[in-house]
Amino acid sequence: MTRGARVALLALCLVLPVPRPAAAQGARGLPTNEEGQPSRLPPLPSGLSLDLIRAGDSLFHGKGNCFACHGADATGLPNAGSALTMGLNFVPTEWRPIDSLITAGIPDPITRSAIAMPARGGKSDLTREETGEIAAYVWAISQTRGEPWPGGHATHAGMVPPGSTTGTSTARPAAVEERHEAHAQ
Repeated sequence: MTRGARVALLALCLVLPVPRPAAAQGARGLPTNEEGQPSRLPPLPSGLSLDLIRAGDSLFHGKGNCFACHGADATGLPNAGSALTMGLNFVPTEWRPIDSLITAGIPDPITRSAIAMPARGGKSDLTREETGEIAAYVWAISQTRGEPWPGGHATHAGMVPPGSTTGTSTARPAAVEERHEAHAQ
């Protein structure tokens, strides 16, 4: 290939749009950012088990009240909690630093939202063991698309935090999508 042909090919590559898969979007049109995640959970780090991940799921969506800010599917909520499903680019992707972050919390100037992340959960009442379990769950959902482990959930989209009239997920549950599509026809 001549130099002129290589330059023309390079220029063409710079001008033509590269087709990319559409980003998964939730009900509010926000990207869920999971499309780049692997579909399998990587090998578990030392000290981490599926039982810890499942216990953390229960706490994340229960006593810890984490889902009230991060969303039922942990895809984040505007002006509240960050998405946790697209990988954790603000802390190392190791399990123990996530535990430290949950234990200490994050002040609002650092969260870049209107609210701080409270230390030790929504009511600041999580035990040391419980923060570790939530850290295990957050590590798992930040490493893979969905919850592909035994006992994991396809979606938590139907969850509603206590005191709220609506859920926190940016994605619609499959049953809602099916009803919406049937109604549209």
